[in-house]
Amino acid sequence: MSPRSLVRRHLSVPLVVSFLALFVALGGAGWAALRIPPNSVGNAQLQNLSVGSAKLRANSVGSSKISPGAVGARQVNSSQVQLRVTSSCLLGAVQSFSASGNVTCTPALPGEYGTRPQTATLTPSQQQIASVALPSGQAGSSYLVIGTVQVGAVEAVAPQSVQVSCSMSLGSSATDGDFDGNLGGANAGDASGTISLVLPVSILGSPQTAAIECDALGSPASPAPTVNVTATIHAIQTAVNADS
Repeated sequence: MSPRSLVRRHLSVPLVVSFLALFVALGGAGWAALRIPPNSVGNAQLQNLSVGSAKLRANSVGSSKISPGAVGARQVNSSQVQLRVTSSCLLGAVQSFSASGNVTCTPALPGEYGTRPQTATLTPSQQQIASVALPSGQAGSSYLVIGTVQVGAVEAVAPQSVQVSCSMSLGSSATDGDFDGNLGGANAGDASGTISLVLPVSILGSPQTAAIECDALGSPASPAPTVNVTATIHAIQTAVNADS
């Protein structure tokens, strides 16, 4: 019997049908993949973690495809993506940012404001001797304001006492100091001294002015003693809010 006759004997109809069924079974998945309706596969049809970066085309996922708040610190690689900045520095003092959002600040000298020495001859009426305007920034600033008043008094009649009173104020905050001298008689006809004034203040909103005012009283009052003063103000910034 020849091989051709064997082929003819075994190619029966049931055998051909079986081959066709096997072909459809093996190729059906590929055919079905080509026939899936649009938007028919969603979260319910996908297993958790079944779709990773290897299954996504480059640049196929943008901001429009991500729900607000869906991507946070746990979802990103902190070595590749910098997180939201969580701290701050003084204006101009930012040195660097870390991937976790922390800020390294450059040590900065505090702001300083002051006056040149201002001189005046005092009378019994209080008068302003020196002043300086201090800025606040948008969120406020704190200062340590230091005032110094050098006093020199000369008698007009012997004996005579003199009292010099000075105050330093900014807004509703104020401090004061005095100098008392006994002139003539058993004492010298002149006297000198220093009045020191220290005032911590906080400024919010518009700039405010720190000022020194002084007056002098003699006893006897007439003729009045000669009282000259020299005043200076020095303000050191102690704190500035980050938003300033």
